[in-house]
Amino acid sequence: MKDLIFITAYCPTEEQERALERCVDSVLKCDKHVALISHTHVPIHIQKKCQFYVYDYNNEVSDDYNLLGHNHFRFGNQRIQSRFFNKYFYGFAIYRMFSIASQIAINFGYKNIHQIEYDCELLDNELINEHSKLLEEYDSVIYTDNGKEDGFLFGSFKSFRVSSLPDKFKNYDKDFIQEEMEITNPKQLEFLTKKLFINSGKVLFQNEPSKDKFKRGDRVLNRNLHYTLYYNSLDKTLNIFYNSIIDSSEDIVIIVNKTRVINLTTKPYHWHIRPLGFFDEINHVRVDNSQKVIYDKTFDNEFREVFKNKSYIISE
Repeated sequence: MKDLIFITAYCPTEEQERALERCVDSVLKCDKHVALISHTHVPIHIQKKCQFYVYDYNNEVSDDYNLLGHNHFRFGNQRIQSRFFNKYFYGFAIYRMFSIASQIAINFGYKNIHQIEYDCELLDNELINEHSKLLEEYDSVIYTDNGKEDGFLFGSFKSFRVSSLPDKFKNYDKDFIQEEMEITNPKQLEFLTKKLFINSGKVLFQNEPSKDKFKRGDRVLNRNLHYTLYYNSLDKTLNIFYNSIIDSSEDIVIIVNKTRVINLTTKPYHWHIRPLGFFDEINHVRVDNSQKVIYDKTFDNEFREVFKNKSYIISE
């Protein structure tokens, strides 16, 4: 067997475990070996479907704003620009899984490896075979949003020739990732990954696979990218932006300074903005979606000034 498909997973909920099982079942149809690498424990019946299963105890994430990239939301002639749509930097955890999969492939003689994220599904088995054939000429096969080197990397599915893997992909180096992400622009892990492979071999860039061949997961929901706090310099207030991405209403509770409660009932697939008060008077904000605390942020004077420059609304 020359090809190894490795699935990277983090599944703390039953819904995510079901998504993982759908992913595993979809790749098993390729008749390739499967390595499942997870930062949460996986039910035994899913483990048994794979040739390799590795649980990595250290799901290392960081809320260091120097590692977070900006996202934005436009409405009318205004734009919310915020580094805090991203709640955490997941690059350390992801690269730990990349290095584990690489070492399995190297040590057990696989020629090619194909990475798929746990909440995706391979709908066309021939995609893997197509990638394997392409890897006879190229060192890696990567998708971007425009099919070119300058596009945004589609991180859910990619393939590599094992003999050409970059050193920093197959050998985990946290300090290297930290240093590179601080200078990478745009500040997205996908751009670091793309840079490593461009520098290490011949890369084939392609447009994203069609929806009848590959189903991608909901990154916005899984990584809580649908809400943020932001600063409005016109009235010096701190505000919450919340974009509902589910088909039912939610009762959002925001607690300011651990004493003042603000209730927000969302409408399905509607976005909402609510002022929380003068920012200089706010030291702490907690956000609860009636099931759990989804955000908890403390502001001291130093971080408050940083936040004003990293999360704000502007007119265009």
